Amino acid sequence: MVRVAGAGLLLYVAYFAYSLATGKERMTELCKQITPGMTVDRVLMLAQDNGLGPRRLNADTKLAYLAETRSFGRHACRVEFNQGRVTSARYNYAD
Repeated sequence: MVRVAGAGLLLYVAYFAYSLATGKERMTELCKQITPGMTVDRVLMLAQDNGLGPRRLNADTKLAYLAETRSFGRHACRVEFNQGRVTSARYNYAD
């Protein structure tokens, strides 16, 4: 029983370490898909399709960090909006 629990814990730690180590590449590619002129609704769809949070944005949003839940929010896209449209998006590491 202890071996099973130990193996499970080891797998969890390995998955977490892998997620952190590869997060920059994943998020950099996702941030490239968020282009100037995209609407808030389109950005929300992309975020939902890729497991990014937060789940609520609106036309009044000026700045959002779309964080990857897989890395517990450490890897994100910093997205700036003006009048409900993207003006810029770039990778952000929060640590």
